[in-house]
This record gives sequence, structure tokens and C-alpha cells, in this order.
Amino acid sequence: MTNIIPLRNTGGFTRMDNSIMESLASVDLPAREFRVLMAVARQTIGYQIETKRLSADELGKLTNMRRDVVSKAVSHLLERRIIFRVGGSRGELGISPVAEWAFYDEKKDRLSETKSSHSAQIVSLRNDASETKTATCFLYSKKNNSLPSEEVVTPPAKSKPASKAKTRKPSTAGFGLAHMQADNRHAIPDQLLRDWIALRKQKRAALSETVWTALNAELDKCIEAGITAETAMTEALVAGWQGFKVDWIINRLTTEGRMPARQAATPDFYSGDTRWANDLGPL
Repeated sequence: MTNIIPLRNTGGFTRMDNSIMESLASVDLPAREFRVLMAVARQTIGYQIETKRLSADELGKLTNMRRDVVSKAVSHLLERRIIFRVGGSRGELGISPVAEWAFYDEKKDRLSETKSSHSAQIVSLRNDASETKTATCFLYSKKNNSLPSEEVVTPPAKSKPASKAKTRKPSTAGFGLAHMQADNRHAIPDQLLRDWIALRKQKRAALSETVWTALNAELDKCIEAGITAETAMTEALVAGWQGFKVDWIINRLTTEGRMPARQAATPDFYSGDTRWANDLGPL
């Protein structure tokens, strides 16, 4: 049995130059670009013409590929000088001389085409395979009506976690400057009161009626020790105390030599004044 078929019994044949046949066997091309190259060769060399106008749609029908895939394949073949074009983007195509071919694709720093141009998602245009891989992956899509109702699988509904009830802190009536001014028994200046409130806020210390009452109690002790309420509050603010004891103020003023002299509560019977003795007469 021989594999040689007499040409006179065929319906026609394409005469191919030996150098082109040998180059087609050795050129490094992706399958889809090779299919486009063979289609161009059939339409030009097969009809013994140098060039022919071939649109992407016509090449798509000849190669059974999509129009966009054919366009990218043609661009790559033109870039490698395997085929040439006469005129603009709609010009005629032809097979370049073998001496001009770039048999291996040179890697460039930046790609001149998208990654999807050689993607594995490109498939044939046949009726039984006319969609991409991802077209059959949406079994859960509501738009997919091609499956029988018993084969459509619906994903289980995700139960939303029960929302935690927000616990709000009980709101308390704010105790502030107005309350302190209403019970300002020591006549402390408003500016000192504002500064003391700001200091406690900075130190994240609560301000309440209980705190204010305790502060006034210490101020009473300061007055008994001969220290004015204004002086005590000023010293506490300068020292950065959110609260204080009378001993703290006394120690601070005594250490710095600023403690005021305490006035005697009873007359000094041992002073130099002896007028009281004359009134009594001789003993």
C-alpha cells in the first residue's frame, strides 16, 4: 500500500515551495497562529496569487475560530514578519519570504498584547463547543435556565448571625460647671473651676456631686489651716492633682517656704503689754 496519491485524479492541489514547507515544519508558532497562517497560504499560494484581502470574519470561518482570536493571531504573525500586509488595517495579506521570518518569539520587557490573547479559554466555534470554560460554571446563577429544574442546585441560604443587642450605659445627669457654681461656698473663681474640670477630664476621672462635696471638705480644712480656697485650688492645678488632701497643700507650701503664718485664736497674755496688770492692782 502506498501513501502517494496521483494528482491527476484529485479535484485540485496547492503547489507549495519547498522552502516554505520546510519552514512551516520548523517555525515555533502557537496552534491558532499556525491555523491562520495555513489559511492565508491556502488563499494566496493556493490560487497562485501573492496577496489577497482577507477579513477577520473570513479567516474565522476558515479556521473555525472567533473573530477577536483571529485578529490577535494576525497581529502576532505580522509582528514576527511571517506574513505581511499591503496597505492599512484592511489591506491584503500575503506570506513573507522565509528569510524574513522570526522563527522564535523574542521575549520583550513589556507585552504588546493582553494575556488573554493566548488564553486556554479560547475554543472552537462549533455548535457543540461554542462557549468558554466559565460559561458552564454558574450552576447557582438565576439566569441559567438551560438545566432541568431537578438538576439546578441552589446554595443553602446563609443564616445571618443574631445581632447582639447593643447594651447602652445608663445615662446619668451630667454634673458640671453650673452645679459647682450653684454650690460654690468658697467663692472659687470660675476660671479655676473650668481648669479643674478640664484636668479631671484629661485624666479620665469622673466628676460628680460626691467628688465636689469631698473637695469642699478638704477646702474647709485648708481654710482652718490658714490657706485660702483659691490658693489651694491653684496649687493643686499647678501640681497636676485631680484631687488633693489638705496635708498635700501644707507640705507643698511649707517645702517651698510659702506657708502663710497662722494667726493665734486667743490673746497673747505673755506679750509686752502689761496694762491689764495695772487694772488689777497689787497682789
